Amino acid sequence: MSNRFLAIIAVIFLAVLLIRAEMRMTRIEEKLDDVVQTKDLIKYTAADVECLTKNIYYEAGIEGRTGKYAVAHVTINRVKVGRWGRNICKVVYSPSQFSWTLKKSLPTPNKNLWNESQEIAIEALEGARVRGLSHSLYYHADYIRQPKWADPEEHILTIGRHMFYNRAKNLGTSI
Repeated sequence: MSNRFLAIIAVIFLAVLLIRAEMRMTRIEEKLDDVVQTKDLIKYTAADVECLTKNIYYEAGIEGRTGKYAVAHVTINRVKVGRWGRNICKVVYSPSQFSWTLKKSLPTPNKNLWNESQEIAIEALEGARVRGLSHSLYYHADYIRQPKWADPEEHILTIGRHMFYNRAKNLGTSI
């Protein structure tokens, strides 16, 4: 066997090891980011359920359940602060806060993912929260390179493809 062939086999072996390690870390993260039931209930209307369902679906529709709960949790945290509005729909449609609200047309939802998003919306309004996000007000997708508002010191958790923060740069808003 040539040295080149051995080097290729070694690289493939290392790649397999890294992929397996990443898969284990993902499972560990899911366990750490447990969804817990709290007594933190939100008064809501059918319109609030619809708005939160849309926000979960279009922000985290393909994420795992924890990622969907996390988007709901941040949305609810923003209602509590009041800076973006005093109800779910006002927060969701607050100018330039959630990218999907800027689109002129939206794709037809996948029925199963929509139903899951709706179920999670209701559970979140009835107290389901993600451990570790009780003060989180901001997040962005990991493929967005450091938005201007993102303060690395305030990064608290990454769930799926989203990075969560307690505060944004130059904004004192907190829970």
